[in-house]
Amino acid sequence: MAGNFIIAFCTASQSQYANGPRGSSEPMLASHAKSAAALLNESTAVPCMPDHQEDSAAFKQVEWEKVSLAIHGLRTNGMHYRLGKRLLDISVACTLMPCLVPLFLVSAVIVRISSPGPLLYRQKRIGRFGREFTLWKFRTMYSNSDEILRNHLETNPAAAREWKQTRKLREDPRVTKLGTILRRASLDELPQFLNVFAGTMSLVGPRPIVAAEKAQYGDAYFFYTSAKPGLSGLWQVSGRSDLSYDQRVNLDAEYIRQWNLALDIKILWRTGAAVWASKGAI
Repeated sequence: MAGNFIIAFCTASQSQYANGPRGSSEPMLASHAKSAAALLNESTAVPCMPDHQEDSAAFKQVEWEKVSLAIHGLRTNGMHYRLGKRLLDISVACTLMPCLVPLFLVSAVIVRISSPGPLLYRQKRIGRFGREFTLWKFRTMYSNSDEILRNHLETNPAAAREWKQTRKLREDPRVTKLGTILRRASLDELPQFLNVFAGTMSLVGPRPIVAAEKAQYGDAYFFYTSAKPGLSGLWQVSGRSDLSYDQRVNLDAEYIRQWNLALDIKILWRTGAAVWASKGAI
């Protein structure tokens, strides 16, 4: 994305999820956002800057924490986020568990009969402060999915363009027929409750991204790494794959700037309706 997204976003209009009118802290937030963007740009290790060479070892975890704390106006740096949100995650996940266990078992059977291969799929994703974590999902693709994707993109220019823009394919040859059912019902994401219990994810937050997506986030990558990725979020209840990639990034950044427990509860409430309607699921 072109331009300095952090500075531009601070002057953008608020959505229906904003918590009241902007206060006097907004200019200060914009000032600190500019400082944090400068810190990101000065580091040759930040992968979101395409004109620099990556050096992940140089930009250590403690430096990410300093960058995150540079914008003290972000609510995700407060005690309410660390404690209140964690309490909400655990209490809701434990409450849902009796209902989720049968769905786990049914989904496991579907995966087992869909195609040969492991029951669960794991992938490295980027979490809070840029830390990598292992995300778990029920496997919905063939075991040789990487080879299938490579061949498909090489022979289908339209699919290659779609993949470059969204990192998704509406007609994905890697997905099994039964895997499509799991995806439509969002059952493939049930194992991410394990990530929630482990504390690497939250029930609500930005969509967890892979390392290859850092460049597409631009300066907004700062906002992304200021919160835990979520099983659900503004993007998921606002249309999911029906939205463009830039819209998704905007929603992720807006969620982090406007975060509060009431917003999380509202998103969780809307998540059920979005899953039931399979809105934007592919």
